Amino acid sequence: SEMFFRSEEFQQRGYFVYRFYSTAFGQKPDYAAFAPDLGRVSGFLDATQLEAAKAQFANDFTARAAFVNQYGTLSNAQYVDALAQTAGVTLSNRQTLVDSLSAGTLTRAQALRQIAESGEVYAKYYNQAFVVMEYFGYLRRDPDILYLNWIDVLDANPADSRRMVEGFVDATEYRNRFQQ
Repeated sequence: SEMFFRSEEFQQRGYFVYRFYSTAFGQKPDYAAFAPDLGRVSGFLDATQLEAAKAQFANDFTARAAFVNQYGTLSNAQYVDALAQTAGVTLSNRQTLVDSLSAGTLTRAQALRQIAESGEVYAKYYNQAFVVMEYFGYLRRDPDILYLNWIDVLDANPADSRRMVEGFVDATEYRNRFQQ
């Protein structure tokens, strides 16, 4: 599972979707929301189809009521600043994003996507997403509070995710999924 999480396929799809929740709402997605969102950018898609699916996902994400309620009335500068603050990052391209929004060369969906795909957001949520994906993949449910312990394990030793993965593979809850 570590190799799958680190694969380009997952990084371009699952972790792509995950970062929208972290960037827009400052939280991990729940399983019920994540699964259908992942389906929007999954499947046998060539590069052009994947790009179109990701662009449409960003457009649709910014049209959701929760997003519009939180960001709909903000100025362009306030919008970029609010997303950066919510994500907990400092954006090196902040002014470029604001200027592009103001010039009409960038939509709010595109700005959200650029922030979600930024190196800052990517690095900040990597270990958290890795742990949450283990819950989603192995246990088919939302993480419990113990997921914070697994994040601490990864943060302490990023090169050793094997212990965490083994914890899920060896979990009674996971093994019970396959017993008849």
